[in-house]
Amino acid sequence: MAHLTESLFINAPVARVDEIVRDPHQWPNFWVGMSEPDRIDGDGGAGTKVEFDLHMLGVSMHETEETVEERHNPDGSTDWRWKFEGSTSGSLSCHHQPDKEGTTITTDFEYNLPGSVLGKIADRLLIEKLQSRDFRHSLENLKLLAEAQPVSH
Repeated sequence: MAHLTESLFINAPVARVDEIVRDPHQWPNFWVGMSEPDRIDGDGGAGTKVEFDLHMLGVSMHETEETVEERHNPDGSTDWRWKFEGSTSGSLSCHHQPDKEGTTITTDFEYNLPGSVLGKIADRLLIEKLQSRDFRHSLENLKLLAEAQPVSH
């Protein structure tokens, strides 16, 4: 299983970041390679299941992601966890910590690749590099999205 961890500061309150990550309709707006959801069962909180396609290197991979945890902590931070399965499998965990006028997010991404998607041993290394790059870009996209839009009421 591959493991990636990234942290970054977002100049927006935890509530704004949570509003985006809780809404499966928003996910394709920041998650690199994700299609619009084919199906959403739930309201974005724990128990929600979302079906979508993930596109990488011209390959479309069908995935199902489930929100496993949404926890709002007494200190104003939140913890989120999703698990996914399909062409790949794994989990994504996020901690959103209030930090001055914004939020520091720390995100862990663990995934399994079912052999090589393109059929060569070298492709596994390429896919791991792409996953790392796309993961970082996805979080940077989330930052841009959260900082560009006001919190809804």
